[in-house]
Amino acid sequence: MMKIGILLVGRASEDLVDEYGTYAEMLIALINTEEQVFEFKTFNILDDEFPKDHLECDGWIVTGSPHGVYEDHSWIPTVSQLINNVYEANLPIFGVCFGHQLIAQALGGHVEKSEKGWGLGLHTYQVNNKPDYMSNLSEEVTLNICHQDQVLRPPQGATVYAKSEFCENAGFYIKDKVLTMQAHPEFLVDFTKALLTARRDVTIPKEFVDPALVGLKNNPDSVQSNEFAKTVRQFFLA
Repeated sequence: MMKIGILLVGRASEDLVDEYGTYAEMLIALINTEEQVFEFKTFNILDDEFPKDHLECDGWIVTGSPHGVYEDHSWIPTVSQLINNVYEANLPIFGVCFGHQLIAQALGGHVEKSEKGWGLGLHTYQVNNKPDYMSNLSEEVTLNICHQDQVLRPPQGATVYAKSEFCENAGFYIKDKVLTMQAHPEFLVDFTKALLTARRDVTIPKEFVDPALVGLKNNPDSVQSNEFAKTVRQFFLA
């Protein structure tokens, strides 16, 4: 059984966690199957729970977070070094949203707060440059998003496979060992609605939130999380 370490680097509010689980639990629910080919171990980085080294697990995931990768937190350099160690050891690593951005930055790319503002709710990406483990993905994939920062320059050697007019570097891979996605395939539509409602005019202006809530209400069945989950499983097993 493949052991996957989840670096949990963000928290939702307690009431959302009580109802929907932590970001790590959402990712486990997304990726796990009845066959249970994966064993998961979560490291709560914000509570100073770190793996003893990069070889503790066979593969790794970096979760989303409300933080920015450029912020001054003591754990960001530590996790960045771990990402580099994982990469140099040729172990597979997958990152979503903040995780996508931190992997990019740690491996030499560049991340900034986008001039385009917030991306929220449902978003559709064009998918191309697909490696074998993405063979199940359609030419377009729709997922939940919640971000303002973007990867403006992917790392050297990265291939961008997902893009849109709003986000040109929404997902990249490096060989068969690094896979990232700016969106949140692990987010349920109901969770995204609840998250945006809680942050409306608190941390995110309502002019961004309100159209996103309308889109979520009108198109709840358009999310292709299960399709992307299969890609993630195939990536780890490649």
